Amino acid sequence: MSGSVEPTCYLLRHRQHPTIHRLADYRRIGGYKSIEQVVGRISREEFTRWMATAHLRGRGGAGQPVAKKWGRMLDIPGQRYVIANGDESEPGAFKDRELMECNPHQLLEGVLLSAWAVGATRAIIYVRLEYELAQERVARAIKEITDAGIAGPDMMGTGVEVELEMFVSGGAYICGEQTALIETIEGKLPYPRPKPPYPTINGLWGRPTVVQNIETLCAIPLVVELGPEGFKAIGPATAPGPKVYSISGHVAHPGNYEFPMGITMRQLLEAAGGIPNGHKFKAALTGGAASAFITADHLDIALDFDSLDAIGGEFGTGTVMVFDDHTCMVGATQSLLRFFRDESCGKCTPCREGTQLMHLWLANLEGGRGSMADIDALGRLSGLVPGTTCCALADGACLPVSSGLRHFMPEFLYHVEHGCCPPGEGHIHLPHDDVAGTFHEGHVPTLTELHPRR
Repeated sequence: MSGSVEPTCYLLRHRQHPTIHRLADYRRIGGYKSIEQVVGRISREEFTRWMATAHLRGRGGAGQPVAKKWGRMLDIPGQRYVIANGDESEPGAFKDRELMECNPHQLLEGVLLSAWAVGATRAIIYVRLEYELAQERVARAIKEITDAGIAGPDMMGTGVEVELEMFVSGGAYICGEQTALIETIEGKLPYPRPKPPYPTINGLWGRPTVVQNIETLCAIPLVVELGPEGFKAIGPATAPGPKVYSISGHVAHPGNYEFPMGITMRQLLEAAGGIPNGHKFKAALTGGAASAFITADHLDIALDFDSLDAIGGEFGTGTVMVFDDHTCMVGATQSLLRFFRDESCGKCTPCREGTQLMHLWLANLEGGRGSMADIDALGRLSGLVPGTTCCALADGACLPVSSGLRHFMPEFLYHVEHGCCPPGEGHIHLPHDDVAGTFHEGHVPTLTELHPRR
């Protein structure tokens, strides 16, 4: 994909229709018609095949095909659940916030379709503790469609039962891990469960449960609206469809941008106004804090699952954090590890101790107390920890360390030799709770500040 790319407006359609967070206005633009088109008209199996044809992949991190996840639901009698995961607690991530605040009905339409597809009669929208406006908008939308008979014991007169409710998270990053999320709904502490069994077999209250990301659920009605082949025609064949990219850091206009999946880093930077103050691009995290750094050599790599995986990168949720050429990458990595150290639940020893040690060694280097032994230890531990824990927090914490060493070793060596950052570079502080999607603490933005300036 080269040259300029035209943005799409399927997921962020509230930019054109700012009042669709209310039911009447959402229905005016065709909202909930997808339910009328498929429920009672085609089988659940056929609808799952639509998702397979469209090749819709999850937008929550792993990129698992939706049809594959639905197909894993254990086919046993009794209660099943769908959970919409809106616990968006990673630095630089704010796409789901806008979708829940501004387009909650498209989310609920996707939830209802997902619940019907897997035979679930109860669905829970799990919202991050700090997202108060999202909580308000989602709760009101649930009430509106329940009162209107769109959700409830007889969904739009089809005889299908899907009851909806909202659950507010406990306020920790680990709550976004699907099994820890399930634990909190059950009233327990947010400790991830060993897997297998997976939630699709043994989930909420021991019942089959599908946990899906907010953006993924918002995309499900689009497969009906555009048709499976029409959806598949947007973006690359291996991961098609529209995608919301959250870009923050050293760019002129941080915010959410919707493009076909597979836009390049260079194109996304151009859409966000480029690097301000005459500085140059140095690095980026393409999948939020739990991802690997890419460099200027990768500006023309497509931002999608397979393209980034091929170069040792990580697409994750499409949360892009940009660092300019005045950034000390040792300091940036240290700040990231401070986040993971503090947010580790402590259940697994490799994660609990590993994040502590990696942060300590990085702090030694950044503070002028480091040695080659610290660099060697960072390299060893960041290679040993992945795959040894119940969840992926530790794996994600190791990615910026291992990729930082791979791409920016001269800066690590400079800290050992000189006890400070290289000339012209400075420490970047990444706040733990980066609701603003920027690198600056103490400022929670208004809704319009998260929108790109055209």
